[in-house]
Amino acid sequence: MKLSDAQHEALADRLFAAVKAGVGIDPPSETTDYGFEDAYRVRRKLVDRLIADGGKPRGHKIGFTSTAMQEMYGMTGPDFGILLDTMFLPANKPVMVTGKANTRAEPELAFELARPLKGPGVTVEQAIAACSKVYAAIEVIDSRVGAMRAKATDSLADNAGAGYVVLGDIALDPGTIDYAAIEITQSVDGEHGAAPAADVMGHPAAPLAWLANKLPELSGLGGELAAGDIVITGSPVRSVAVQKGSRLTATFGVLGTINLEFV
Repeated sequence: MKLSDAQHEALADRLFAAVKAGVGIDPPSETTDYGFEDAYRVRRKLVDRLIADGGKPRGHKIGFTSTAMQEMYGMTGPDFGILLDTMFLPANKPVMVTGKANTRAEPELAFELARPLKGPGVTVEQAIAACSKVYAAIEVIDSRVGAMRAKATDSLADNAGAGYVVLGDIALDPGTIDYAAIEITQSVDGEHGAAPAADVMGHPAAPLAWLANKLPELSGLGGELAAGDIVITGSPVRSVAVQKGSRLTATFGVLGTINLEFV
């Protein structure tokens, strides 16, 4: 590690204050040299503050799982954040982004675990078998660290920009779906994107298997995958900026359509 525990605490305090105030800060990496181990510890402290503030662990989000998103942000591999119950919103109500720092939306699939999942050695097939349901989902990213300027360590420290998750109203058995046949589309204020669901690491459940194998390496800093958890596995299309007045429509093949209004 490059930072002391006191520095981890101070950065977590800055990020927590930014979350609560709905404002952004300059990417910490612009003024502080820190590595991935530091970022994981800062993120753990940030999430602990969010839990103390009333949130309960509900799952994980995995980002940068498609070439489109990695190229957009200059990343070379996935990252992940911890989702709390306070981040999940109903699909039939407007999404309030007023007062958020840097909001973008992206469509992806969400897997609900039927039992705990822990690596090493978890395969895509084993990941699917551990799940009871799969949903369409929209992730609303809320980057507090400058988004396009941020480095990978900044994204990790910021809990991967976890903002909101909206699940579709169709839940299917993950073992019965032809994932190769699902095309995901998104339209926001006239900007359109489309890509196969399999464009995330070759299969929408591949990021879930990756996370199951990654978490044991982090000695508890990333949480765990428990029964009932929801894991959103990343978008095959580029995220799109949303603001008050934006309207979104996303389609997910057999998993239906999500329409959202942002206020």
